[in-house]
This record gives sequence, structure tokens and C-alpha cells, in this order.
Amino acid sequence: MANRNPNRKGLMPAWRPGQSGNPSGRPRRKPVSGRYEFMCEVPLPESIRKKLGLEAGATYGDALSLMQFRAALNGNTGAAREIREAIEGKAAIHAEEERESPQFDLSAIPTRHVPVRPN
Repeated sequence: MANRNPNRKGLMPAWRPGQSGNPSGRPRRKPVSGRYEFMCEVPLPESIRKKLGLEAGATYGDALSLMQFRAALNGNTGAAREIREAIEGKAAIHAEEERESPQFDLSAIPTRHVPVRPN
């Protein structure tokens, strides 16, 4: 088939090896996260705001963070971890660190002699 548009003047040259025509790629969609982000900024209904003791203009995000802190203060370690990770990021695990093996004093373990019966 013949080239229908022989005039290639003004067109970009072909991509070089390893070069992408779309370096950013397709934008990643996060529909649920986007909805969460939107709801965090929606003002709370007055009845909920007053029940929680929040200031006028408080949002669902304010209520959510308050409840997370209350749960952490009541001993919910998962809530405390979530707060820490939101503030500091996830804890780094240093698997490559050299650690000394724990030493145990086996003589401190009480033993009991059990007679062995011959077969």
C-alpha cells in the first residue's frame, strides 16, 4: 500500500531506542482513595459534630482522626500504629544488619530425670 501522506514535514522523528513516547505513562487512577479524600473535607452534620465535641466547621476527616486517637488511647495498638505510620511513615526493617545471637544459660533451666525403660 502506498503512503497516503508523503509530506512528513513537521513530524517528530521516530523514538530513539529506550525512549518512550509517553514518559509519565497512563495516569494511575485511585477512585476509592479519591472519594475518601473528598469525604475528609465534607463538613460534619451538626448532631455528629456536637456529639464528638468538635468545633464548628469540623469535617469528617477531623472526626476520623479524633476517633483514631481515642482508639489508640484506649489501647488499640493498630490505631496507634496507623497514626505513627501516617506521621512518620512505615517502620524500616533492617534485615541486613548483623545482630548478635542471643546467649542462653542452659544450666539455669530446671531438669527432671526421667528413667528410660529398656525395650
